[in-house]
Amino acid sequence: MIMETIFQKTTNLSLIQILVLSVLLCIPACSQEVSQKKEDGFISVVEFLPESFKENGTVSYQLEIQQAIDFAAAQNRVLVFPPMIYRLDEKGLQLHSHLTLLMHGAIFQLQKECSADGQAFYGKDLTDVYLNGGEIHGCLGDWSEGTNIRGIYLTGECKNIRITDMTFHDLTSNAIGVFGSPEGYARDIRVNDVIAEDGCNYYGDYLSEKPGPEEGSLREDQGLIAFYYVEDFIVRGCRFDRSRSDGTHFYRSKKGQFVNNKVYDSQMGGYFLEGCEAVTASDNIISNNGSRGVTIERGSRNCLLNSNIVANSGREGLWAPNSVGLVISGNIFDRNGRKPNGVKDNQIWNANITINDAHDPTKTVTRDYLVVNNIFYTDQHQIAAIRIDSDAVRHITITNNQMHGENKRVLVEGEKIEEVTVHDNE
Repeated sequence: MIMETIFQKTTNLSLIQILVLSVLLCIPACSQEVSQKKEDGFISVVEFLPESFKENGTVSYQLEIQQAIDFAAAQNRVLVFPPMIYRLDEKGLQLHSHLTLLMHGAIFQLQKECSADGQAFYGKDLTDVYLNGGEIHGCLGDWSEGTNIRGIYLTGECKNIRITDMTFHDLTSNAIGVFGSPEGYARDIRVNDVIAEDGCNYYGDYLSEKPGPEEGSLREDQGLIAFYYVEDFIVRGCRFDRSRSDGTHFYRSKKGQFVNNKVYDSQMGGYFLEGCEAVTASDNIISNNGSRGVTIERGSRNCLLNSNIVANSGREGLWAPNSVGLVISGNIFDRNGRKPNGVKDNQIWNANITINDAHDPTKTVTRDYLVVNNIFYTDQHQIAAIRIDSDAVRHITITNNQMHGENKRVLVEGEKIEEVTVHDNE
């Protein structure tokens, strides 16, 4: 009956699109959760659209789409978006708990006329939401400065959220932003196989002609993916490319994994942890980012950076001040420090890794670091492979690393050199 209704209302779709839709409706679901919902049936967005609807995005059916989402959530049914262009304004579409959207081939196009902060999809305090496939397109070149529009914006105590196989580009805030709070963390968030390109607010390097964030934007608009107060998360197999600020921003989040991702060509940093706990990053490629490749700071605790490639960063490959219990092992740091950070002794004041104090508001003492079994490549742009301010740290061990290139030393500055142990580095 559902198939009959859908095909009656899809006379404007091409044969290929109908075949894709029929496959989406007939194939076994890719996850146990979707399989369970399949027992209650699928429903298509086209059942809510008017006769002779346009599929090229020239007409907005935002109200009808919202009705379809509301109905699917209330009925616990899987909502299918056939391949076509869905035109949206910045108010976006509200998600509900117990909702699965299948969107492969669908394009959600935000209008050029958007003039206020907004998003394509949003929700608060959601449970059991699965977003699969689809593209969200912004109009970065057409929106005025300070207009901050996200792809997906989730707030409050969200739980069991899965975002898979989606593409985002030309937005002016996060592709995906999940914002819990100190009183109520978002939990169990998974982002897999996502591509996010050309997004975020503009943030200029502090030595540039236009430093800092653009007027009208906030710190929360930085990062193609931004998690604030999120516990138990995985970001896997994603590509974050050409952010206008940071590639990623994880703030006060914990018990997370950032694995098998690529972070390229951000205006500012690549992988950014601020005040996080028990977060691991492994098997990532973090390359050609404008500022630091990796930053771990402001009271971060018990975090790991293992088996990554960090290359060609504007400043340090890793800057790690004011954190506790870091293990940095098995990484390749390749000629980071392309930009001047100021000049000291006629050398550019950058290293592949800098460990020091940054006058952190959390007043965390930089301590208990193990830097082991890494490979460093340097050239004339680095002052050293590793630079440490011994007066600002406690219990730092640098051992069994390979050093190559023109500045392959471990530079320990300050008078408390007994706080830094350096041995067996080649």
